[in-house]
Amino acid sequence: MATRPRSSSPRPSVSASAVRARRNAQHLETFGGLLVAMTVLVLGFAIYAEVTGAPALELVGVLVLLLVADVVVVKAARSQRARADQR
Repeated sequence: MATRPRSSSPRPSVSASAVRARRNAQHLETFGGLLVAMTVLVLGFAIYAEVTGAPALELVGVLVLLLVADVVVVKAARSQRARADQR
């Protein structure tokens, strides 16, 4: 069995905190994607309720809370990604 020669370029040294920040950013992006999907789902229910004449005030309140949570999670993910790229 022939062995392959190792590449001559060593891996760039990455600090543990940069790896942790990148992993946190990936987790936040995943959570943000799920949150956006739920927001779109609630938006669909709110539009359906408005069209059919059903009360939609509670749905609109949930929609506003989800939109605020979306903004917070996206900003946190961008911050973590920038922190990982700095190091």
